[in-house]
Amino acid sequence: MKLCLKFKKGTLEKYQIDIIKNFILLLQEKLTLTDGITVRFLDKRVDKMTTGSFKNETNEIKVLAKGRMLADILRTLSHEWAHSYDHQKLKIKDRKDVGGKAEDFANEKSGEITKEFIKSHPKLHKKIFN
Repeated sequence: MKLCLKFKKGTLEKYQIDIIKNFILLLQEKLTLTDGITVRFLDKRVDKMTTGSFKNETNEIKVLAKGRMLADILRTLSHEWAHSYDHQKLKIKDRKDVGGKAEDFANEKSGEITKEFIKSHPKLHKKIFN
């Protein structure tokens, strides 16, 4: 899988980017993507996104990063990654914006994976929750 990470200049500090890259290794282990994907970390919302979005037409994840706690950024990233996994592998038909199988799957997996990562890196707690 080809992964392209794009960070809007001034949005995240180097240590945050390093943690995100480490987190992506766990995401890829738990929810293995085979198609290439681009992940953009933004300084402001674009289009109709909330704190994140996934576009299956372009295999692109957007995450609002500026001014947010790293734990929230990781949770958003994993939620959108789960949508990408669903699109590539599961093909869940129930696509409601609120509720429904696809949204429930993304909420469940993102919470699970984010919590696993945080619990397995106790020395990073101050950085993740700062």
